[in-house]
Amino acid sequence: MTTKFKILFLFICFGGSIFAQKINIDSLLTVTNNILKSETKDYFKAKKIAHQCLKVAPDYLDFQMALGSIHKNEQNNDSARYYFQHVIDANPKYKEAFVFLSKTELEAKNNKAALVAIEKGIAIYPEEKEFYLVKLQIINSEENPKKSLEYLEFLNSKYPEDLALQNELREVKSNLRSNRIGTGYSFTNFSRDNYGPWHLSNVNYMKQFNKFSLGGRISYIDRRINGESANFGYFYEVESYFKTSKKSYSFANVGFSEGKVFPEYRFLYSYYLTLGKGFETEIGYRYNQQQDIKLSTGIIALGKYFNNNWINFRSSFLLSEPKLYPSFTTNFRHYYNTKYDYFSLTAGYGTSPDERQTLTQFQDRIALTSYRFGAGFSKLLAKKYIIGLNTSFNNQEYFPEKFQNEYNISIDLTYLF
Repeated sequence: MTTKFKILFLFICFGGSIFAQKINIDSLLTVTNNILKSETKDYFKAKKIAHQCLKVAPDYLDFQMALGSIHKNEQNNDSARYYFQHVIDANPKYKEAFVFLSKTELEAKNNKAALVAIEKGIAIYPEEKEFYLVKLQIINSEENPKKSLEYLEFLNSKYPEDLALQNELREVKSNLRSNRIGTGYSFTNFSRDNYGPWHLSNVNYMKQFNKFSLGGRISYIDRRINGESANFGYFYEVESYFKTSKKSYSFANVGFSEGKVFPEYRFLYSYYLTLGKGFETEIGYRYNQQQDIKLSTGIIALGKYFNNNWINFRSSFLLSEPKLYPSFTTNFRHYYNTKYDYFSLTAGYGTSPDERQTLTQFQDRIALTSYRFGAGFSKLLAKKYIIGLNTSFNNQEYFPEKFQNEYNISIDLTYLF
């Protein structure tokens, strides 16, 4: 074997070894990524493979990224930050590293560091849409609606065809314009001869503050018999929504009247908790006092948001009597455009303490049978006005084993400012 042939043979063997090693490392990277995507997520095995491959190929940045992702998922933010930053320092054009580093800082609540990381990426890739969306997440996490609005307006001008960004912009605008004043009217007629109709009207006002809202309502009802006014009265309410944590909020309402038609005293409280994956639960308490009758009612509900829809299952039950006298209600809404634009359907059994149309007879109806169905819609007009229209049918037991049909239509008009 000549000297030239020996050299050529060694070169081929050496090159083949390198090529085989490269193929082996690439296949191990695939194995590592598959582990990260699997349901079991054996992070120990994935880290072991990554470290072994980095001993052979220390400049293989994909394994650095894999290790960073593993530590991020394990919430080892310092280690994750080290690997992502190492990738950026070694190759500033590695797009994913900026996203992962920024999200790591965001999860660690280091908003300034998250913003610095993603803005460095934007400086290198000014047309990378994902970078702008990550920046939006950071800004939204600051819970500063005006800042979110400003950035969303910029994104909508940059990506005018993005429907999700358009919807988010409308949502933020509607939340900022949360102060409201409104009025409503409800007409209820009955199938029973010489009974009804009822006329219920109200004016209301709500003021939005940083972490809570405060408002009031004045309602007036005129209950008629044979077309003549038989009972009428006013009801005064003060209510508030207020945050109790990042995942929960509460609602409280206090009402009072002279007690001739409406309850003398009424107190409502509900605690709402976001469970994740679109689920929300409600636990509440209701108290009504009228003509020496004091009724305490519990509320339990579970709601779910999916796509542009919301469904809620709600139950109330009497606490102050030996019998529960439960009511069950199912609500469904289909949203479009904003949270003020939707169609709704309702079905229920029994009498709920939250039904305004029958509040004046709650203590009489709680133990009687009722089957309810309803439909309605709400629409935001000119970005300042909300109009709502609802209809319902109620097959109501008014005396043991005697029923009447009730037909209701109501309209509400609200001005946002």
